[in-house]
Amino acid sequence: MRSWYLLGASLSASLGSVFSFILPYCLFLNFQQNHLLHVVSNAMQVMLYLIPFLIVLAFLFYVIVLSVLKLPSKIFDVRQFLKISLVFFTGWICLVLMILFEDQVNTFDVETFAMSLFIFVAVLPVFAVGCISANICYFLMCKKNDRGFGKPRRI
Repeated sequence: MRSWYLLGASLSASLGSVFSFILPYCLFLNFQQNHLLHVVSNAMQVMLYLIPFLIVLAFLFYVIVLSVLKLPSKIFDVRQFLKISLVFFTGWICLVLMILFEDQVNTFDVETFAMSLFIFVAVLPVFAVGCISANICYFLMCKKNDRGFGKPRRI
């Protein structure tokens, strides 16, 4: 990907994936705490403090991963989605195993490992939204520059 296309697609993917994760979570927190209207809700704290941090992390993740991958050919490219989820799965499992093996008091905790796999499966729709929004942004930027989808520019 060219640099501006990469930055635009990464920004679109990070915004799409973070908001597709945060908005349902904040609605759940607001629904859970709706009887305390005079207190600042947990949903507002999540919106104010967690969103900027997650957007920066997701942007850096998508910049790194999308720069390595080939250009997309469809809006929902299954190969691209599988590669992105494989990269995240590798990093996630390395983090979980490092935490589990660092604890020398207890033996290997299978329940924690199973819960981490469940969390990974729960995050897969968020990655799907990020991939779709990145590809849509890429195709719109290509169309705007009058190149079409992989066609050279006419002079």
